[in-house]
Amino acid sequence: MAAIQELWKNHRNNILRFGPPLLVEIGWWIWALMDSSTRLGRFNDPTPYVGDYYFMSITMIFGSMVAGATSEGGGAIAFPVMTLVLGVPPLVARDFSFAIQSFGMTCAAITIFGLRVPVDYEALIFATIGGAAGLALGLIAVAPYLPPPYAKLLFVSVWMTFAVALFKLNARGRDRRVYKSALESDQALNDSMTEHGSDDEQKDTKVELTPDEKKQKQKRCIVLFFTGIFGGLCSAVAGSGIDIASFSILTLFYRVSEKVATPTSVVLMAINAILGMCFRFMGLGGAYSEGQEIAVWNFVSVCVPIVVLGAPLGATISARLPRHWLAYLIYFLDTVQFVSALVVIRPWSKPSPTNIWLCVTSGATLIVGSAIFFLIANAGSDRGEAELKSGVAKIADEMEYAPGSKAIEGEEVNEGV
Repeated sequence: MAAIQELWKNHRNNILRFGPPLLVEIGWWIWALMDSSTRLGRFNDPTPYVGDYYFMSITMIFGSMVAGATSEGGGAIAFPVMTLVLGVPPLVARDFSFAIQSFGMTCAAITIFGLRVPVDYEALIFATIGGAAGLALGLIAVAPYLPPPYAKLLFVSVWMTFAVALFKLNARGRDRRVYKSALESDQALNDSMTEHGSDDEQKDTKVELTPDEKKQKQKRCIVLFFTGIFGGLCSAVAGSGIDIASFSILTLFYRVSEKVATPTSVVLMAINAILGMCFRFMGLGGAYSEGQEIAVWNFVSVCVPIVVLGAPLGATISARLPRHWLAYLIYFLDTVQFVSALVVIRPWSKPSPTNIWLCVTSGATLIVGSAIFFLIANAGSDRGEAELKSGVAKIADEMEYAPGSKAIEGEEVNEGV
C-alpha cells in the first residue's frame, strides 16, 4: 500500500495523463482481437454512404487533436466532414460526435486535470447545468424537426460569426489584459469602480461578499447558465456547441485568457457529450432509420483508438502554445467549414422555395450572430476600458497626493521662478 501511495505521489501527473487513454486502448484491442477479421477488417469496409470507414479514422487524427487543443470540439470537425463530404445524415453525424467525444474529450479532460491546467470551475458548474437543460430541450423540440440542409448551414454560420467576433477582439487589443476566470474579471471590474483602502487593507477587512458583489455573482451565474442552454441547443443539432458557446462568453465578455477558456470548454464538451449519449439511450432526439444506428457504432469503433490518444495530445500541446495561436487556429477552422459548406450544399441551386429559405436563414444567422457576438465583444471591451480609466485615475490621484509630488493638497510648486 505504501508503495502505491509513493508511486501516486511521484507520478500522479503521468498516471492521469497516460492512464485513461492506455486503459481504453488496451480495452479496444482486446475487443478487436476477439473477432479480428470483422472488427479490424471494418476499417476497409464501405460505409452505407460515401467511402470506407477508415476515412473517418483519418479525419479524427486531426479532429481529436483539435478537440483537445481548442474550443472546437471533435464534433466540430466530424460533423461537417461527415455531412458535407461523406453524405452522412445529420442525425448519424451528431450521434457519432456525441459518442466519440465521450471517449476522446473525456480522456482530454482527465489529462487537463492531471496536468493541473487552470480552468474556470464556476463556469463548469453553471454552464453544465444549463447545457443539460438546453440539450434535452433541443433533442425533444428542435433537432427532430430541423431539415438536414438547414442543420448543416446553421452550424457553420454560427461558428463563422464567432470567428469574426474573436478576430475583432484580438485585433483591437492583441496584448489586452486577460483573466484566469470570470470571477477574477468581475473582481477587477468591481475594484476599478469602487474606492476602498489599499489592497492590504481590503484583504484584512474583507470577510464576506458585499451586496454589489453578490449581485455580480448572481448575474455571472445567470449568464453562464443561459450560455449553457444555448450551447446545449447547438449540441442537440450538431453534436457540439457548448464548448464554443462557453469559450465565446468567457473570452469576449469576461476577457478570460484563451489558455483558460479552452480547457474549460473541453471539459464542458466532454460532460455534454456524455449527457447527449445518455439522452439518446433514453430515446430523445429522433428515431433511427434502418441501418443508421449500426453505422454510428461502426464509425465509433474505427475512431476510438485514435481519439483517446489524439485528444490528450492536443490538450498537452494547447497548454504550451501562446493563446494567440489558438485564436488563429479557430479563425482558420471556422472559415474552412463555412466555405466548404457553401461549396458542397450550394443553397442557391436548390429548388424553389428551398433555395430562398436556405439563403435567407444562412444570411440571417450570419447577420444576427455577428451582431450578438459583436455586442458581447463590445461589452467586454467596455469593461476593459472602465478598468483602464479607473486605473489611470487612481495612478493620477496617487501621484498628485504623494509626498514630493508637484501638487500637494492644492498647492502648486513652481520650478525655475
